[in-house]
Amino acid sequence: MSATSFLAMLLLAIATPLASITSVAADEGETLASVQSSEDWTYVQNDVTTIVFPTGGKKPMFLWWYTNEPSNINVVKFKGLIEYVTYEKPYFLWKGQAEAWRIRERIQAMLKKENLGKALQALSKIGNYTGLHTPYLPFSGCQWRLDGPENVTNGNVKYLSFNFTLVHVPGHRTNLQFAENDIILRCRFYYTQATEDVYGKYTNTVNGGELKIDIVVNHWEWNIDKLEPIINELRDLGFDIPKGKAGLALWVNLASINMTKLEIAEEDAESIEDSDLTEGASSAENMYVEGERVSVVQNNTGSDEMPMQNRLRERFKVRFEKGNATFKGFFKFVPQAIVTDGATYNTTDVTASYIAAGAHMRLFIGYQYFGNNTLEHDPSVGVESIVPWLPTNLLMILIGATILIAVAVAAVRLRKKPVNIVNVH
Repeated sequence: MSATSFLAMLLLAIATPLASITSVAADEGETLASVQSSEDWTYVQNDVTTIVFPTGGKKPMFLWWYTNEPSNINVVKFKGLIEYVTYEKPYFLWKGQAEAWRIRERIQAMLKKENLGKALQALSKIGNYTGLHTPYLPFSGCQWRLDGPENVTNGNVKYLSFNFTLVHVPGHRTNLQFAENDIILRCRFYYTQATEDVYGKYTNTVNGGELKIDIVVNHWEWNIDKLEPIINELRDLGFDIPKGKAGLALWVNLASINMTKLEIAEEDAESIEDSDLTEGASSAENMYVEGERVSVVQNNTGSDEMPMQNRLRERFKVRFEKGNATFKGFFKFVPQAIVTDGATYNTTDVTASYIAAGAHMRLFIGYQYFGNNTLEHDPSVGVESIVPWLPTNLLMILIGATILIAVAVAAVRLRKKPVNIVNVH
């Protein structure tokens, strides 16, 4: 995918009127939306948000902006899934990837040095084990099928529905073919506000102009399960090694693209790959993690990732730097995921860690070990909600009340008496 075709589609999205190829007939008060596709790109646009994503079997990534300000483009790229062990920390750390030698290191670090001798044989078996898959399943290079988009009406709620399904993992990705047809990104671009009931476990409110992205993992083959017999040898020797200390991380990159930098990148279109175009053209200097500014200018990927602290237990949220834009872009997700065997549905806590990666942020959403079950989780992207004006009649009442209070206070002050404007019964 060249920068030329990428830029051309973006410019088309900016210039094309809302009523283009497909549109949604909206009732009074609803937001119109349009959908248009080319060989490489599909874009969805209403008067709040414009979203662009690849078609034709490309990996899932999304670019979006406030429709009236196309020069400030937010990017989320779904890089892949990484199995990791959590013996050291409950969240994802790059050094905790579930490959043989790293697992050996993590387990050995837990053992008391004075008793290490009797564990060396089992540790050696772990480190030399050859039947594991690479812990990282990169989405780039895999083949994806895009189903939709199509319009859906569910009661008073209207949205555009489409799915990315991973249908082929190349042969050189050894032992990862089990993921074929079992990794799905289930997407809904809402035209109206909706409150989703998630299997009766929690609710999630999504605003109009927001893109909801459910990551679904129907099946995962765990490296840690394959090593369990060897780890049991250590337990039999008296070492206390917790069971199931593994997780699966969804790796996403968050970036911001300035249209000017994108045009500069176009000059090298023949040599620029997709990954270089988005992260390489990113102009982000800061991201806001749970309200705190984090510099992403430096590339700190050699250091440990930082955990996200979700103090209110409502949403994890990363905001993009506003700059000259009217509204900030955001990427958010709930702190719980669903684990199901198809009959029962339970929640599991979600962790997150991040690191500055040079003008963009690497974010790792961590899901606890879920065995042979299915995992579902629901991030979303959009721009900060527009605060509506107060209804005219309510505004007039508030203005009138303020004037009456001011007059009362002034009158009492003229009499030089104290005043209490709170009516206590």
